Amino acid sequence: MCSGGGGGGNVSGDRKKSRDKANKRRQKQAVQRQAELDRIAAERQAIAEKQIQRKRELEAQQAAAIAANKQRAERLQAQQQQRLSQMEQRTAQEKAAAQAAEALAVTRRAESLAAGNAVASSLAVLANAGEKQGKTAPMSKRKGQAAGVRRTSASLTIGQTGSGSGSGSNLSI
Repeated sequence: MCSGGGGGGNVSGDRKKSRDKANKRRQKQAVQRQAELDRIAAERQAIAEKQIQRKRELEAQQAAAIAANKQRAERLQAQQQQRLSQMEQRTAQEKAAAQAAEALAVTRRAESLAAGNAVASSLAVLANAGEKQGKTAPMSKRKGQAAGVRRTSASLTIGQTGSGSGSGSNLSI
């Protein structure tokens, strides 16, 4: 009577239970996988946010460095311009001083020459001051001429009176 017909229903129930159990296990694995994927996605999101924040920090540092370099370059250019103008000013002053020194040397040379000439002239006057009259014209030597009027080498007649060129006294004052 009971020859296994009733036990056949249990077999299909066992299959159903084992199918349900396999489905539950797959669902549980799917939930675990989804949780793992969500955790990985959250980690990646956090990493991306950190990278974005780091990028912003680096960009800010770069902008600050660029601004500092620009200020430094402007400051160096201003210093260079100041030094250049000081050098030009010094050069102009040195050139003016050299020109003034040269002008002073020329003036002193001229004054020295004038003083020397004045001294020489004074000495010549003093040398001639002992004589009562100035130098006379040199006389030509006699060459067997007849007695009479003698002539100087400057064609002046001596001993004759008259007017005209060569007459008069030979006095230096």
